[in-house]
Amino acid sequence: MRRNKFFTVRPEWASQRGPGYPVILASRARLARNIEGIPFPPAADEDELERVRGMVLESVARRVADDEEWDIKFAEELSRDQLLLLAEQHLISRSFVEKTQGRAVAARWISGRGVIVNAQNHAKIFAIFAGAQLMKAWEVADKIDSNIERDVVYSYDQRLGYLTSSPTDVGTGLRVSIMLHLPALVITGEIGKTMLALGQSEILVRGMHGRGAGVSGNLFVISNKRTLGLSERDIIAQVETVSRKVAENERTARKILLQEYKLDISDRVFRTLGVLERARKLEFLEAVELLSLVKLGVDMEILPISDFNLVDVVMRIGNGHIKALKGFELDEEEVEKERAVHVRRILDL
Repeated sequence: MRRNKFFTVRPEWASQRGPGYPVILASRARLARNIEGIPFPPAADEDELERVRGMVLESVARRVADDEEWDIKFAEELSRDQLLLLAEQHLISRSFVEKTQGRAVAARWISGRGVIVNAQNHAKIFAIFAGAQLMKAWEVADKIDSNIERDVVYSYDQRLGYLTSSPTDVGTGLRVSIMLHLPALVITGEIGKTMLALGQSEILVRGMHGRGAGVSGNLFVISNKRTLGLSERDIIAQVETVSRKVAENERTARKILLQEYKLDISDRVFRTLGVLERARKLEFLEAVELLSLVKLGVDMEILPISDFNLVDVVMRIGNGHIKALKGFELDEEEVEKERAVHVRRILDL
């Protein structure tokens, strides 16, 4: 493993077109684990965090990364902009950026798999794949988990299952999620009914940047609410079933837009494309909203531009990515100016 190369590689999952594309964009599986006899990260002191970091990373080096090119990043060795870059790649949470002591990331960036050390739990093991591939994502994460467990003893209760810092993760410790692009449901006003139905079930719905961040670019993430009392396969089946239904509703809404409102939707997406072509600076959320509508126009074969993966472009125009392209030495206005240029370059406008 190496630490000397900072990863700016585009993850494969973000640019690929997996099952369910272009409505279903990505699948993610995450396992929360803690080491027996050591306080969970929120209650651990610096020595305990360092001990956990050493144990987990040593196991990753021995059991997981021996035949693949993995990188290790100690959080306190990275600048805030570099951490932001990782958050934009969906490798760490935004809260991870605020407290770095004793934390680390071990990952194979290009393939979207890795281990986050000392966030809310001692280890967060994850795998991300393009499209609707939850089972595959879980199998990869589970293999990493099993290898680490050969070296450490997890906090586990025979009745409850894996013990975690959050009660909602107790049990299997498995959180699976699917990211969907749902602009037609939003435009037709049907998204409210969908969200209401999901809110009454065992499903959690949020935006692509996590809880509390809101929804931008019509990008929604559907995940399981609980892990206790369900097997891993039951959890995956539950989220897959709901996601397929929501995706089908989106496809139906797109057909309605084409059949009944083609002139209106054509006018809207062409106007949006014009803004992206002519804008000389773009705020991030503004750009995401515009790109969402342009992507809808491409998917519906209204706009005469090449297809693009929305989540890939959204990642590449984030503040961290824009700064990385220019060496991080940019103020806010310069970032917005570069973003406008970068969007035109990516879309070949």
